[in-house]
Amino acid sequence: GRRSTELNATLDTGFAEVERHFLNLSTSTTLPINQLINSFLKSRGCTVTSVNYWNLYANYFKDNVQQELARIGREAPEGGATMRTQCYDKFKVAYPDTYQDILSMHEEVSLLGSSPQTIAQRGQTFQK
Repeated sequence: GRRSTELNATLDTGFAEVERHFLNLSTSTTLPINQLINSFLKSRGCTVTSVNYWNLYANYFKDNVQQELARIGREAPEGGATMRTQCYDKFKVAYPDTYQDILSMHEEVSLLGSSPQTIAQRGQTFQK
């Protein structure tokens, strides 16, 4: 169900406290906060997977070349990474709150679409 306003307020206060502790630890160890958080999670047996959205965008770009080139006013690819970087920057501006979800979903659809499995086989794989 939906969390109460009181619970959300308690969580916000607790998260601010945790953030303060990570910030203090980062200052004293000179390690970046994201590295500290990943180390903390690993020390507690949690797997940490970071997603490289630039790599996901490379696949998205390959599948949507004309659409992405239109973002920077080009019709034909001329350069390599520089041109794709410009497109990626415009893509993130166009979808500031959802670009990561879009790229993740595109990757998922691509992986599922390339899999030579029937729906029943996918269901069996999922159940394993």
